[in-house]
Amino acid sequence: MVFEPLYYADRLQIVNPVGDVGLVTLWSPLRAARRVLEQISPEILDPQASRVAVISNLYGDGLHQMLCNLLYNPQIRHLIAVGEDLGVPTTAEIEAFLEHGLEETVVLGTTVCRVPGTDRIFPLLKDFDAERLQRRLSFRYLGKLAGGDAGRELPDYLALLPRQRPEDPEERLRVDIPPAVPDDYVYQPSDVTAHQVVRRRPLDCWEELVTRTVRFGRPVTLRDGPRLELLNTKVVVTEPADDPADVLEKYGFSLGRFHDYQAKMLDAVLPAGISYTYGNRLRGYFPQAGGGTDTLDSVVQTLRTDPESRHAYVSLWDTAADLSPADHERGAVPCLVTLFFRRSEGRLTLTAAYRSHNLLTAWLQNVYGLIGIQRYVCERTGMPPGAVTVISHSLGIDPRSPRHGIAREIAKRWTRDEDVDRVTGKHSLREDPNGYFVVTVDQQAGEVVAEHRYGGLLIKQYRGDRAADIEREVIGDMAVSLVSHALWLGRELMTKEETLRRRRTAPGDGP
Repeated sequence: MVFEPLYYADRLQIVNPVGDVGLVTLWSPLRAARRVLEQISPEILDPQASRVAVISNLYGDGLHQMLCNLLYNPQIRHLIAVGEDLGVPTTAEIEAFLEHGLEETVVLGTTVCRVPGTDRIFPLLKDFDAERLQRRLSFRYLGKLAGGDAGRELPDYLALLPRQRPEDPEERLRVDIPPAVPDDYVYQPSDVTAHQVVRRRPLDCWEELVTRTVRFGRPVTLRDGPRLELLNTKVVVTEPADDPADVLEKYGFSLGRFHDYQAKMLDAVLPAGISYTYGNRLRGYFPQAGGGTDTLDSVVQTLRTDPESRHAYVSLWDTAADLSPADHERGAVPCLVTLFFRRSEGRLTLTAAYRSHNLLTAWLQNVYGLIGIQRYVCERTGMPPGAVTVISHSLGIDPRSPRHGIAREIAKRWTRDEDVDRVTGKHSLREDPNGYFVVTVDQQAGEVVAEHRYGGLLIKQYRGDRAADIEREVIGDMAVSLVSHALWLGRELMTKEETLRRRRTAPGDGP
């Protein structure tokens, strides 16, 4: 039986199409992994003699597609992982899947499958035979390929693996993952370059951002597949702090993993065979004037010298290296490209720009990483943390993701604009940062009165006998920033105008 991929064929490198081993390099680039393999044992890549059928990376949401490929190619009986895991529990998820299979669970009203004991979610597909994979497939992680144990162990391990008996053939099992963009998908009109979210906590922001992308995202096709895309989205997390762990779990996220990611964002070590990490670009890549390579320490020194400095700006993008076509081919260029630290109203704000952003799997984790970076600088400058702003130049949802169904459910349930207390579940009025209005009727003067207030202080009083006149003044002053607030104010002004009109025409009020 010849290896025939159903999914991600462009990301796979076939070695011996009749081999019985799949080799996974995790986060290590394929090109770098092949170089190491050629040095270790050239026969591993020999298309005539190798037992390896196919080599591929495995990160992001590709685990489900990989397992579907293995069901369609039952001649592959062994899976071996080598390379850098970067702290992502992919190998643990594979081990848990092969030991425990899948369990059905409900995430936001959508029935999905979860690998027990992990955060890994798959869509519920009736043709997916988890038991067949558990029965047939072996798996082992040998460790790092470059400078690790895998290089020494791989040749001997391949030689000792049992081979399939000729009398035990299995039929291909085709599992069709639903179409990337459903036939009923219609995006709503908007300026695709101008979406903004301002909310208190990371999960609050993520939930609205998912809703906006599902409703307004434009379908585009990239080299690696389809996306629903928004451009230059801006998100302001006004109170950057942890969301409740149990609430994150309901959405399929782990607070513990987010905390681990925060630590890795500050780790300057670049693992062998990896083109970049954010920690390395921040703390071990660019030479600084003082002779070191830690840009965060340079930021700290800059802000200690001048707390109002606007020089606390860090670029993670190396134009000479990252704009090269070779880097495009291997996809190993940073998504996080800039950080800007600025004190505002006594607090240290952080603005980060991402070149591209995977909304369903990366965005929330990235925000937690930024919170960790902000906390690091705040602790060393003595400044309390302020808002974290995230600009995503290309924000996308991959409709092939197992989380796409959950995203659609989030958008379906979004029917109100109030703030939500994640602990109690109570909804509260969302406050406009531009202030609030108190609207009354001055019967003696025959006018509607709208007082614009902030923190109890009167900013401006608007008067007129017609709601439309006051509305025009409010618009000119840019006194309202929330759509929900604007709708309420317009309704309140019209109600008071109608009250004024009724009183004028009531019996006994005429001339």
